[in-house]
Amino acid sequence: MVEICKTIGWFLCPLGIIGLLGALFFVERLSFLNKTALSSRGFVDGIKGLLIKGRFMEALTLCEHTQGAVARLTKGALLNHQQPAMVLRLILQQSALVELPLLRKRIESVRLLSAIAPMIGLIGTVFFLLKGFWMMGSVQAYTQLTTFSPYIVSACSVTFLGLIEMLLLAVGYYFLNSRARRVVFDLEWVANEWVVFFQQTPLRFDNPSEPLNPNVKES
Repeated sequence: MVEICKTIGWFLCPLGIIGLLGALFFVERLSFLNKTALSSRGFVDGIKGLLIKGRFMEALTLCEHTQGAVARLTKGALLNHQQPAMVLRLILQQSALVELPLLRKRIESVRLLSAIAPMIGLIGTVFFLLKGFWMMGSVQAYTQLTTFSPYIVSACSVTFLGLIEMLLLAVGYYFLNSRARRVVFDLEWVANEWVVFFQQTPLRFDNPSEPLNPNVKES
């Protein structure tokens, strides 16, 4: 691999930059999505438990101190729980739409880099082949194969590295895309869960410390 990198010359610079940017974008997005994709069911069930015990402010504070789109969507549901079901559903849908650009941020950049890498490889291939043919035409005597072969090796090497980068970046893009779709699915589930919950269990504002379910005693 070291010998291949030596043969492609300065074309290693753009390919290296593309690989470095792709790796940085992938790690940053993966870390963000992992933080966002917290256990939706466990978090929602925990907030429900606090609400049933009448701990509305504690539930709201927990949402504010928890990172992730699910926590932000849950906070919006708590702040608008007095709205009718259809209005609350629309509010939560709009809140989820606001989260989509944050989830998709830089993911399309990985896809763009995966498309640029083979193009640079193709340009490098054409460059080295033209350079080799120009060298063959500039000499007076017959050119030996050993004289032309380094240009062929360089042309194939730069294409090889470009295709390898394209493959790795494409795999990274589809992996991040699947993770983002999973978070979107979680947001849809959370929004529907809160609409159903507040339809069945309305909060009392006259006495916030009183449990929603009189059979449940606060421990």
